[in-house]
Amino acid sequence: MNFKISRLSRYLARQILFGLLVSAGIVATIIILVDFVEQSRSIGTRVDISAFDILLLTLMRAPLLLEETLPFIFLFGVLFALFRLNRRSELVVMRASGYSAWRIVNPAIVISLVLGILGATLLNPVGSSLNAQFEARRDALTNVDTEQLQAQQIWLRETTSDGFIVISAGQLEENVRELLQPAFHFYNTNEAGTPDLDRRVSAETARLTAGFWALEGAVELAPGAEPVELGDISLPTSIDRQSLFERIRSPRGVSFWDLPGLIASAESAGLAVERFELRWQGLLTLPLTLIAASLIAAAATLRLYRLGGAAAFALTGGAAGFLVYFVQEVLYTLGENGTLPPLTAAWAAPLLTTLLALAYIASTEDG
Repeated sequence: MNFKISRLSRYLARQILFGLLVSAGIVATIIILVDFVEQSRSIGTRVDISAFDILLLTLMRAPLLLEETLPFIFLFGVLFALFRLNRRSELVVMRASGYSAWRIVNPAIVISLVLGILGATLLNPVGSSLNAQFEARRDALTNVDTEQLQAQQIWLRETTSDGFIVISAGQLEENVRELLQPAFHFYNTNEAGTPDLDRRVSAETARLTAGFWALEGAVELAPGAEPVELGDISLPTSIDRQSLFERIRSPRGVSFWDLPGLIASAESAGLAVERFELRWQGLLTLPLTLIAASLIAAAATLRLYRLGGAAAFALTGGAAGFLVYFVQEVLYTLGENGTLPPLTAAWAAPLLTTLLALAYIASTEDG
């Protein structure tokens, strides 16, 4: 099939892209300036660091912060583009020549869909990688003792064919993938469905390698039996590096492409994955979120300028965008707390906003 894009559609797309570039430039400038001041306050006052190094740290954080502000970039970018067309009476000419509101908003929807997919699949991995470098550089500059996090009590749970294993350890050595003073509690599930402790294996260290734990100085203790020294042994496991060492990471620091594997491995290890599932669903909804922001902007600017009140409608559209953002943040908080399923918390606001905006445009276009 041969799909042809009309000259007017290409013109609208160029105007919208120009509006997005202007909006992105303004938002990026604000992000860099605000974060530069914040890094100067939090790092520059604690260590001797040049303004150039602070700027590099700020630029490392910028892509991830830019990704999080994409809905506002699209809201104000499309709002700016269509308001300019409206004020110059170009929308009046389009509507008078029979160009429907749906054909006007189609380029914005297509651009939102394409850039939303690119934002989740390309911008997010780049932002996550640079943010990890930022955190490492910041910790090195400020002499943050990362061992404080590693020294927290470790708890893991792994399902087996006849029960499950509860793993506890006193400290995590991330660089060598090693647990210090680990204890493996083996439970069997009886016919009544209740777990019974079968045995306990403790060791001096347990190093995670491909598919098994390498234990040093292992000692086995079964109920009613004397301890048995096992020495250096290996125990099979389905736990991988992600579920063990990324459990303390913020979901924002995990790439779009790494999230599914992290969620699967964390579930197999018995770890809570709600925050990571919410992040994953949030990235999947990014194209729809950008479409919702573009539709809000379109709905607020389709009122013809000659009828008056166009500026007020544009301001109302901007306020509606902030209201949607507030509602989405509330739903995200409920999702992180486990009150709402991650799927509902991530998809409810953009889906409802899209439907309401489409309904409004349909009512103004078709009556």
